Amino acid sequence: MDGTATVEREKFSENSAEETRTEQLKKRLESLFREVAEVEVELSRADGTIRGVPHYSLIEERAHQLGQRLSREVQQRQMGEVLASQSLTAKCPTCGIRCELESCQRDVKAVDGLLKLQELEGYCTCCRRSFFPPAGDVGV
Repeated sequence: MDGTATVEREKFSENSAEETRTEQLKKRLESLFREVAEVEVELSRADGTIRGVPHYSLIEERAHQLGQRLSREVQQRQMGEVLASQSLTAKCPTCGIRCELESCQRDVKAVDGLLKLQELEGYCTCCRRSFFPPAGDVGV
């Protein structure tokens, strides 16, 4: 068996494993969506928000609020992943000296409401100023 065939088989195996993992995650997400919907319906009845036959706008509003909450959670987690993958040093945008970065939290007004995001902030002792490293500059 030649090396090319082995490499091709390994690539196929990796792609197949990624596709399987992706499909598993999609199925899990669908299951979680159904479960969240069930819990939301039960909760809206239990807390008295929805009684009897409600106006549809009330059902829609509760669903929309849930979607906004999910959106904020996803945004916070995605930004946390980005933060975790970055280097903890960056060049000062003014003098170019390499500075340590620390994680800080700030409130951000997103389309779906206020969220708290973690980001890296540097402090240059030479320039005596704080800075947020530009995208792509971290670790360079």
